[in-house]
Parts: sequence; structure tokens; C-alpha cells
Amino acid sequence: MMKYWIETFGCQMNVLDSEVMAGLLTKMGYEKAKSPEEADIILINTCTVRQKPDEKVFAYLGEFAKIKQKKPSLILGVTGCMAQRESEIIKAKAPYVDLLLGPRSIHRLPNLLQVIQEQRRFAEYLDLYDDPVPPDLVIRNSDIFAYVTVIHGCNKKCTFCAVPTARGPEKSVPPEIVLEQVKQLIDLGYKEIILLGQNVNAYGHDLNTGKKVDLAWLLEQIDKIAAPEKVRIRFTTNHPNHMTDRLIEAMANLESVCEHIHLPVQSGDNEVLRRMWRGYTVERYLSIIEKLRAKVPNIAIATDVIVGFPGETEEQFRNTIKLMEQVEFDQAFMFAFSPRPNTLAATLPDQISETVKKRRLQELIALQNEIQKRKNQKEVEQVLEVLVEGPSEKNPRKLSGRTRTNKTVVFEGSQDLKGKLVYVNTNKAYLWGFEGQLVGKADSEPEPKMELLAVI
Repeated sequence: MMKYWIETFGCQMNVLDSEVMAGLLTKMGYEKAKSPEEADIILINTCTVRQKPDEKVFAYLGEFAKIKQKKPSLILGVTGCMAQRESEIIKAKAPYVDLLLGPRSIHRLPNLLQVIQEQRRFAEYLDLYDDPVPPDLVIRNSDIFAYVTVIHGCNKKCTFCAVPTARGPEKSVPPEIVLEQVKQLIDLGYKEIILLGQNVNAYGHDLNTGKKVDLAWLLEQIDKIAAPEKVRIRFTTNHPNHMTDRLIEAMANLESVCEHIHLPVQSGDNEVLRRMWRGYTVERYLSIIEKLRAKVPNIAIATDVIVGFPGETEEQFRNTIKLMEQVEFDQAFMFAFSPRPNTLAATLPDQISETVKKRRLQELIALQNEIQKRKNQKEVEQVLEVLVEGPSEKNPRKLSGRTRTNKTVVFEGSQDLKGKLVYVNTNKAYLWGFEGQLVGKADSEPEPKMELLAVI
């Protein structure tokens, strides 16, 4: 039997894209290889948000080229955002690549492979306006949680971002398709479903259904089938400009929707935000945070932050520090500005030196680490609902799971608890989450008294 190997870089959307490609290959009669060396086709699903993933791709291509030298029949392909944006660079640096495929055109993988196999020639499909076809088979990496794309692409023009030129314009998936996928996953026993989109809370603006369809409406429909089965729902990632009162109300009122949100701020300075073309002010962002915490008091808020954006002064960086201190995010993904080819920010004057960017990033990370430790410490000796995902990676003798607020909890328990909702009393806090003690199963034992139950 022919075998495949997929190497995945980047975001959750790329993870799902790789799962979809695995499904397409499985339908073609392939099975997953145990290693790249035994594969008949190797695909690298790429990310191009920062420079480091680009460099890693070429490092991997170099290693896979050695396998191809020993096995000339091996098909080596590059898919995803880097394939879409940097196809000519890939062709020049890695002429042994057989296949280039953009993220909007994954469904065309079988046809491209047929061309390569029958005509023995290079094949590519890179169309930013291609209409993605909903998958009918997805080989999931997890049997506990699953991703579902609800909107493709991005209409924003943030000056630092490569996504619009990698994934094309926004296109919402029709609600009946989303709801059918969610229902199938629930029927299969999945306990958590994550709705995906580059701007997931922009969902529905391009649909002509004759009624008001937005993410809040979609969550209401999903809750009708998820809540009775005690299935958790999350959605990521969100843009502040689409964080409506309706959506905040839905988060507050719908049982299945977790008390957790990822809401990138990128900078705590209005002038930097203006140069980033983010379309909101610090004041507007803080007002959203205030509304979220008023309606969902126990919500955990995660964010993205870029330091060292072109022209960022020390005072502007200090404004970001002030915002981080004021908001106290539960989690933050922090990066030094990485100029991407064919973005406006890469051409702006006053580029910041790597030394300054590194210093600012280290200071920001140190601050956020202190905030996370302090916030987690406040949750010690609280009883939390945890979805058990399986053995802990660092200590397989213990179990690991996540709270509704997406925080990790490690505890001792039987392996047959995998996929179950349990209650765990936290007794030690870390930067990454908690250690705790199992106190009961959520689906078979009485819930602890509310004064003991903390949903952080």
C-alpha cells in the first residue's frame, strides 16, 4: 500500500488543512507512514507568518531531498501559505519539489497527484479565489477535540500580515454545512469543537440567506445540539472590530460556549495601531475587555502582541507594557516584528534593530509570565471542570486535561477517564496551568457546591 507523510507548521487552520489532506490521501488508498523514509508522498504544510517557519521549511526540504535521491519515485510537495506566497522562491531553491498547492485549493490534491503520476511532471494549483470544497473525510489527530472551519480568508489589510495574500478574501461556509459537520462530530463522540477562521467573528457578513446570520446566531444553533451532549464549543481567532455586543451576549448565555476568547491586540499604542492598519484604538479595545468581563465574569482572555514594529518608540513600547499590566491577559503570544515579503510594513522607514526588538520582547515575556503565575496562583484550591485529553506528555503516569478557560490541569487518575468531564481540585499553580487532585466525575456524580466551583 502507498504511504504518506505530512509535516505541519503553523496555526490551527493548518492543522485542520493537514487533517483534510490526510483524508483525501486515505480515500485514494494511501495509509499514514511511520516515518518520512517509508513514505511514497511527503507534504510540508507551511506557515509564512514569520521568517522562522520559512527557514524551517527549507531545512526540512533539504532533509527530504536526501530521501528523494535514494527513492526517485517519492513525490515531494509543499502546501499551505508559503506555497501560495513564495512559489517562485521555492521553485528556485528546491527544484526537486513536485507539487505546490495553496490553502484554498486543498480539495484539488487528488487531481494534482494524478497529473504527477501519469505525466511525470511538476504540478501546482495556487488560486486565492478558489472556492474551498467541504471535506467528506477528515483524518483527525485527536478523538477528543476537532476543528471546523467556518470562514476562509481575510479581508483585513494589516500592514504586517501575509495572511490575505496567502489565504485570499473572506468566504463564510454556509451554516447548514457547518451545522452538519458539528452534528457528525458530536455523533462520533467528540467532546470539544473549535470553530476556525482568520477572523472567525466576521462570520456571515457575506452570506445572502435572507436573515441575520453572524457568529452569535451560529453559536446559538450549535448550542442547541452541543449543550444537551455536554460538548464544549470554542472559536478562534477574533478581530476586535467584529466583537459585537450580540456575540458577547451569546458567550454569556450559551451553555456550550466556553468562557475563553483569543482577541489579538497587537500593540498598546494608538499610533502603532494606526500604522498597523488595525482599525481600532486602545480605548476601543479596553471597552471590549470591560464588556466581556462584565458579561462573562470568569472569562480567560488570550491575545497576540508584536513588539518592535517599524517606528515604535520606547514610549510607545511602554504603552504596550501599560496595557498588558492593565488587562492582565490569561495568555499571550508575543513576537518581535518579522518583516514579511510583499507587505507594507516591510517597506516602512525606521525599522527597529534586532537588539532592541529582542530586549523589548524579553521584557514583555517576563511581565506576562509574572501575570500568568499570579493569576493562576489565585485559582489554587479551587474545583474546576476538566475535559480529560489523555496521559500527560511530561508524566505519562498522570492525566492531562483542560478547563473551560483552556488552562491545563495535570492529575492522577485512571486512563479510562480519557474523554470524560471530571472535577479536579487544584493544589499547585504553574505558568502553564495546574496540578490537582481528582474529586469526581462531572457526568456521573453530583456537582460540587457552587461556592467550591471556580470557572476561571
